[in-house]
Amino acid sequence: MKKELIKKLDNAWSDRIRQYGRCEVCGKDSRLNAHHFYSRAIRVVRWDIDNGFCLCVGCHVFSSKFSAHLTPAEFVEWAIEHRGQRWYDDLKIKKNTPFKIRDADFDIIMGSLLDE
Repeated sequence: MKKELIKKLDNAWSDRIRQYGRCEVCGKDSRLNAHHFYSRAIRVVRWDIDNGFCLCVGCHVFSSKFSAHLTPAEFVEWAIEHRGQRWYDDLKIKKNTPFKIRDADFDIIMGSLLDE
């Protein structure tokens, strides 16, 4: 059951991030992916909208000149410049906050992803 809930949350998070409608780096509006700034393995920010970027597939994984996965240092620098130092500092604090997900949290998280 928990795996199904996690998958639903992952899909809702991805859908919400991609609602941005275009790549935040290059502006393309097709083949959009949702990218986690901090790894999805870090549950406290896994479904946090502030931890997501809407990227085209090139800016996400394929471009060797600039992509979140192939040039991560450049992506981090760009992200901080794009979103600001305060965004980065706040997200980093959230990332380092102890968190244990409980069954009741799933509905709360899903509600936050469906709110616009």
